[in-house]
Amino acid sequence: MQDNTEQTEQTKPTTDDAYSENVYFVNQLYRDFLLPTILGEDNASILYWAGKRLARHYDLASLEDLSDFFNHAQFGHIELIKQRRASASFELTGQTVLDRMNSGSAEFALEAGMIAETLQRESGRTTECEIAVLDKEQKVQFTARF
Repeated sequence: MQDNTEQTEQTKPTTDDAYSENVYFVNQLYRDFLLPTILGEDNASILYWAGKRLARHYDLASLEDLSDFFNHAQFGHIELIKQRRASASFELTGQTVLDRMNSGSAEFALEAGMIAETLQRESGRTTECEIAVLDKEQKVQFTARF
């Protein structure tokens, strides 16, 4: 009898799971429906600048800060792939990224703005970030140039 109870308890969602699902739902509601509806064709450019503002507001001054923020906000796993003198390449992966790509919502301008601002604060050089959604590899690549 105790074995059944243990199995049932293991399959019940935990408070952390419920919280994660709630955060995920709210992110999707705002990012993938409300903001594009309100902002229309300006959605990507406004989200890019909003990302820069968020990075300043939350004092993201290093790649570690950026990674921690992405994890906490459930944007996905961000990883530095290549760093050169005048550029840096990142990949964003994870279930959230897959879900957004599969739902046809492949707008990652907010993340690009956050990357650009974080690198600009870290390096002291003006930085812009480009986005490439790689459907086959199921990830998003960002190239920041400074």
